[in-house]
Amino acid sequence: MRSDIRENAPPRGFETADCEKTQAPIDERDYKVAQGYGESSRPMSPEEIVGEFFKYHAPNELTIPKYAAINQAAKNFAEVVLANCPSGSDRVAAINAIRAARMTANAAIALNGLSLY
Repeated sequence: MRSDIRENAPPRGFETADCEKTQAPIDERDYKVAQGYGESSRPMSPEEIVGEFFKYHAPNELTIPKYAAINQAAKNFAEVVLANCPSGSDRVAAINAIRAARMTANAAIALNGLSLY
């Protein structure tokens, strides 16, 4: 892990952010260096982008805390739904929506925002 990221203190401009267990450290450089996507990369063709969608993206030191934050937040929300919603198809649908949101958020991290649009 890089030494210039303050572990327990929020970054400048995010002093009021919840950095306990549901927020990864924020560093603007992460978005430019992760996975090699960024300002210096040449534009990718739609075929190359689709190839990236279905390629395995191994976690790294930049993405692991982000995955952990997303996973913890999703688990916390699911626990709130379980504790407050009566059993039934709506509660099942709510939990499934949380699972889908978690997976989509983790995909966004893995792809570093890469999109066809």
